[in-house]
Amino acid sequence: MADEPKRKPRPQGWNLTPPVRIPGKKGSNRVDLTPEKFRELINTKGTRVRVFRTTFCPNVKSIDGAEHNIDCDMCNGSGWLDVRPIETMAYIQTQSFEKMIFSEGMFDGNSVAATFNFGVELQYFTLVELLDFPEIFYQRVKRQNGNLDVLKYKALRINILIDQHGKEYFADADFTLDPNGSIKWNSNRGPGVGVIYTVHYQAAMQFRAVRAMHVNRFTQIFKPENGGTIEHIKLPEQWLLMKEFLIKRRDRDGNEILPNLIAPGTESDEPQDPYQT
Repeated sequence: MADEPKRKPRPQGWNLTPPVRIPGKKGSNRVDLTPEKFRELINTKGTRVRVFRTTFCPNVKSIDGAEHNIDCDMCNGSGWLDVRPIETMAYIQTQSFEKMIFSEGMFDGNSVAATFNFGVELQYFTLVELLDFPEIFYQRVKRQNGNLDVLKYKALRINILIDQHGKEYFADADFTLDPNGSIKWNSNRGPGVGVIYTVHYQAAMQFRAVRAMHVNRFTQIFKPENGGTIEHIKLPEQWLLMKEFLIKRRDRDGNEILPNLIAPGTESDEPQDPYQT
């Protein structure tokens, strides 16, 4: 039997560029910035984050017009693709906060400055997700056919759930959260199909990079090895991040989680899977 062809390795989304080194001597008045201090600050005072490779969605009718094709299933109409994330550390500081209100609920224009570890390079609109610190969100939901209701964000915990008739529902007794953070109603529990309810829950916190604050920062470090060399390095990047609202929900296998499908005023006893196309 002929040998099967070897599978090509998956291309890496992140590559750390090694520093450039040239021969040099340490001058008597030489002052070096210390990369180890940057690294120590980020690793001891930072928080774990997931940084994505963010780029334009290519599913457009023309390069110049950038008009999306109908029902784009790549970016869900946002115009951006977020792929190949890396888990790293970031030091977050300088927070500003401005609340805004929509009919679906209240959200904020929260922005922070974040300094990322060496080798992590962002671009405008890069998606950044905090791994250890959830946020609170609340919204209105219309009860669907079947037993699943999809939320705007992946829920980590439900705090309050009350329907439009004033009846409150409770975790475990009336519903649970499925692995994708959607509400899964227990058998014969929950409001009727088409009934609107409000839900207050905790979800993963996500940001978008909106402004480069300290990006092109370069320095030289003297290395005494091999007779002395000067190492040219790029210092960690700092970006202004703003809270993310262009969410495209995906399950653990990478498949898109569709929004709730029931039309306003629709009532049906037929079960319907909200994940089904």
